Amino acid sequence: MPHIIRKPGFLGGTTLAVFMTLVHTVNDAITAILGALLPTLQARFDAGPTTLAVMIAVFWIASSVTQPLFGALGEDVGLRVIGCLGVLMASTFLSLIGVASELWLVFLLLVIGGLGSAALHPIGTTIAGSQASNASLGVGLFTAGGMVGFALGPVIILYLVSTYGTEATVWLAVPGLVLGVAVGVLLPQWEPHPRRPLRRLFDLRLARGPVGLLAVASMFSALAFVTFTGSIPLWLVEENGYSSDAAIIGWTLSAFAFAGGLGSILGGFLAPRLGPVITIVGALLLTLCPLLAVVASEPGTAVYYGTIALAGILIFVPVPALIIIAQEFVPGAPATASGMVLGLGSALAGIAYIALGRVQEAVGLTTGILIGFSMVVPSALIALVVLLRGRGETPVAA
Repeated sequence: MPHIIRKPGFLGGTTLAVFMTLVHTVNDAITAILGALLPTLQARFDAGPTTLAVMIAVFWIASSVTQPLFGALGEDVGLRVIGCLGVLMASTFLSLIGVASELWLVFLLLVIGGLGSAALHPIGTTIAGSQASNASLGVGLFTAGGMVGFALGPVIILYLVSTYGTEATVWLAVPGLVLGVAVGVLLPQWEPHPRRPLRRLFDLRLARGPVGLLAVASMFSALAFVTFTGSIPLWLVEENGYSSDAAIIGWTLSAFAFAGGLGSILGGFLAPRLGPVITIVGALLLTLCPLLAVVASEPGTAVYYGTIALAGILIFVPVPALIIIAQEFVPGAPATASGMVLGLGSALAGIAYIALGRVQEAVGLTTGILIGFSMVVPSALIALVVLLRGRGETPVAA
């Protein structure tokens, strides 16, 4: 991580970490636009399940698989520059989805906006962790900010759309544009690293070892997550008769995201105390029950939101332990290991969701959702194999 500051900025230390947390909140709020507007886009373009699945997959891939590359570019070119461009790109292009008149234009906006979001995440994590007096607290704040933004985004977006129409989404760009400029003006200028050849950014040998298997486990877990965020809004509209801009869609996605933030914090607390098998495998297997209960419950009831909250908590409990274990397998390349588990895992989940869209088209939306939710089971089994083969019962490092 960069420690040498070439030119001081207006912000530094913990204040800078808190500022990046705010930036992350605003950025991830706008990235929630696809899930919130998916029923609207379905009606506008008469899109089938496969098309909608491809739409979601494109955004997931664009916003995840390129994160390691943007992180390296930030270190080589300048964190401030890449971070500023990332926020500006995400805010500008994603806010235009509501006024896109052609389906191909929606895909283009998702790709460019997704790349912008991908650029911010490794940059923000690096800055927050290196500038806060407590590195883990800085990263924790940054991560929590993203979950808060992802939770608030659907509620805000659907309120604007239901009140002022889909054209109002363009105004969602304003906070991001202001903060994007602030990133470029207020942050320090760090001394860039020497330029590195592209071949040094990736070590394909990791994919053939335990880290690669953990990335596959992460992929199955992420597939269950994207099934919820991508398919449950459609389920509320198609199977339960809600309008495409109904407030319950936003509250559903928000409850799941808020619970996910709590689950990640809880997982970081439990992992060194309970060990990786219980924290990862146990939590993933338990996740299946509340996920299935969501579809079986009556939307809008206390039971409905309770099962959503429990599912969101449990599906995120394994995340900190997965990252720690991956880093312990390759202590010389912790960033690469975590990037594979999170970035590569999410990208693979996006690709797999395309196949799930075809399944939904063939067997029905509700059955397809249940299949997607059940992917937490292979995730747990693959993680268990890796843990028992490579680590035994060694507890996760604190």
